[in-house]
Amino acid sequence: MRTVLLSKSDELYLEKCAQEHSFSYGIIIGHQADVSKSIVVHLARNSEEDADLEDLTDVRLTIRDINSQALASQWLSASKMCPGSFDVIGIFIASVRPDVANERSEEFKNAKKVFSDVYDLLLKTNNSFGVYTTDMAQTDFVFLSYSLADKTLLCKNYTYGNGGTFSNMDFRFVEKPFEWIQFECNYDLDDVIPILDTTRRINIEEQFQNIISTIRKYLIASEVFLQNELIDDTMDLQTFIKKKKLKDDKLKTSSTTSAGGAANPSASSAASSMHLLSPIESSNGGVIRANIIMPVKCQLDDPKDIKVREFSGTLRMSGMIFSRVYCNPRNSIADVKRYLRDDVLRSLITRIQVYCDGLTDPHVNNEAVYISEPPRRVFFAIPSNGSSTSGNAVQFSEYLFRGEAPTVVVAQAKQVLDVELDPETIYLDAEGLPDDVNFNSMQTDTEGEDTRRLTSTMPKRELSRSLYMVGIAVALLVLLASVALHYAMNG
Repeated sequence: MRTVLLSKSDELYLEKCAQEHSFSYGIIIGHQADVSKSIVVHLARNSEEDADLEDLTDVRLTIRDINSQALASQWLSASKMCPGSFDVIGIFIASVRPDVANERSEEFKNAKKVFSDVYDLLLKTNNSFGVYTTDMAQTDFVFLSYSLADKTLLCKNYTYGNGGTFSNMDFRFVEKPFEWIQFECNYDLDDVIPILDTTRRINIEEQFQNIISTIRKYLIASEVFLQNELIDDTMDLQTFIKKKKLKDDKLKTSSTTSAGGAANPSASSAASSMHLLSPIESSNGGVIRANIIMPVKCQLDDPKDIKVREFSGTLRMSGMIFSRVYCNPRNSIADVKRYLRDDVLRSLITRIQVYCDGLTDPHVNNEAVYISEPPRRVFFAIPSNGSSTSGNAVQFSEYLFRGEAPTVVVAQAKQVLDVELDPETIYLDAEGLPDDVNFNSMQTDTEGEDTRRLTSTMPKRELSRSLYMVGIAVALLVLLASVALHYAMNG
């Protein structure tokens, strides 16, 4: 039977939601520790209808009154903020009434329809929902219903499909804080994709979808190295850390021994430099660096399928995606690699969606050089449920355009995740702003070698158009003057 692990702070949060609002609902953000266990990372109440209900003092809301559209919107927004190792895993309800936690009540029967409506909305309104580097589609979700009247919690597993079904699920409150191991990775983008659209006006959003498909194909074919080592996928993370710690301890010992003897100073230097590549001091505090290694692009396709085709233009991607995920010691190395790939892909999809949402016209002329600057990724810490120290805090992310203030992140985190943030604590330096000089060099690179040589002698396109219009105007003036002179001489 599937089990959900919660912390004591989760129980306090559910109690608070029921006490302050009588009836509350929201999303559950969690992590898959293994096949049978899920960890609740964060609970976020939906505050979409607070403004509509603030003047009403005697409102008895029920599960039937849940706004599926608002819940689906919160679900989608929160999934964009989650690192690749976390996801929205379900829905919670907190009420002062006892029937919400009674699976035989009429009130509970409406929960299945809410789940089905929300998931249908997610699939219909977002074509990138559930897109990962694997084909492991999530169909099982968690439903939590808390009653303040008798302080009971009902936990059910919801399976999507054919109207949906509820099945039994075990839950357990954990006293100790959950342990998280942090992984970081930089994924460099430097690819050129052909534009096959032959129309004069090209749809940018459609071309960006081609970018997502291409990067997803590259990530699936990639290999992930941890601390510059290729680790077996079947090894669990806890075993990997123990072996790494033993290896680091040996390096420390050899470094100390070599430093004590003056006969071999080079050995001490080598041991110290090797230790710098493996800065895992403990399973709690150390950050494990990862590298996503791409295969040679031409080897991704069958050589027999290579063809020569004409295209209308090119899409050049240049930049860096910073990835940061948090894993449980029970995860396997295969899980860690999948989470890193998923985080890179999710971050890319989110940037493109946020950028396209701000476009007034998604079409551009195929003869123009169009430069896009998607938003950069920033991070903010959320105290891990059950943790009283910031050392165990996990970080979520948001995206800022050039010139946007961190207060945008503060407002978004409050609305979507129901957390209060200090703008000073938002980490803005994970990804730097692109240099305008690079944009200028990119534009000159798209021109041919002969064109670059003739730029000093050939007129610019704007100047040629202006001269063309002036010539037409002069010709019209001459024509009018000739007609006037003709009538003057004959009259």
